[in-house]
Amino acid sequence: MTEVDPLLCVNLQILRASHTVLKVYDDAYRPFGVRATQLPVLNLIATKGPLTIKAIADETASERSVLSRKLQIMEASGWIREEAAAPGSREKAFVLTDKGRELVNELLPVRNDVQEKLLARLSADERGLLLSLCGKLGGGE
Repeated sequence: MTEVDPLLCVNLQILRASHTVLKVYDDAYRPFGVRATQLPVLNLIATKGPLTIKAIADETASERSVLSRKLQIMEASGWIREEAAAPGSREKAFVLTDKGRELVNELLPVRNDVQEKLLARLSADERGLLLSLCGKLGGGE
């Protein structure tokens, strides 16, 4: 069996980077009771809501089962609520509550600060390359 050099294993390198970055965000958001994986969803609902679970899953490239649990937690926390997607519709959509909007407004400066600190490790060219590669690997380009 041929072993793969860990430095050449894309899966391992992306997992390492992802865990490191998520931990930095989680640490910054912990005082607010929010996880790093929740703020992007809250911000998405804040900017584009109301959104169905399908729309959120498509925008975040998330599996609906994982997203469903995440939305239940955010709803139980009082940050979002579910309502009819359209009058008389059986389809449900999620909207931000006042509490959720306050939370997002509080957290965006924190997110921006964390992002600035993470990106400070990279040159301007590396930042551009990182975003380009993330887009390509994530299907965004």
